Amino acid sequence: MNLSPLVWLAVGIVIMAMEILLPGFVIFWFGLGGLLTALGVYIGLLKSAEAQWFFFFVSSLALLGLWFGVLKKKLAAGKTADSRDPTLLDLKGVCTRAVRPGMPGEVELFDNFHGIKTWQAESTDDIPEGEEIRVVEARGIKLVVAKLS
Repeated sequence: MNLSPLVWLAVGIVIMAMEILLPGFVIFWFGLGGLLTALGVYIGLLKSAEAQWFFFFVSSLALLGLWFGVLKKKLAAGKTADSRDPTLLDLKGVCTRAVRPGMPGEVELFDNFHGIKTWQAESTDDIPEGEEIRVVEARGIKLVVAKLS
């Protein structure tokens, strides 16, 4: 039994709409596979039901693999993680409690930022109390700092 292009179109749209209910961006690709199958049936490339189902599953799995294998990584490549705040970078302050590698300390920024002036800090260097610092990275509520000089 051959399915008409309208049936495949409806299947594709319904599956894509179901993505709203099911998180993970997985079944969307099966919906897109349904739309591609509708196109293939419409232009006459997929005549038998077996060919239609085969194309539907192969195209859906190929799109799914392309998304998880390549596209998702490329789209996420330039993004900053949620816990990292680039607006804090290069701010300056003073160390109020010594910071050592593996032993967090405390710094006070010269500017009140996010309503906070005093922050927990980490560093790969020994930074004594009173030393001026600059922020090189923000990890949630902790700053990674370096000596200013």
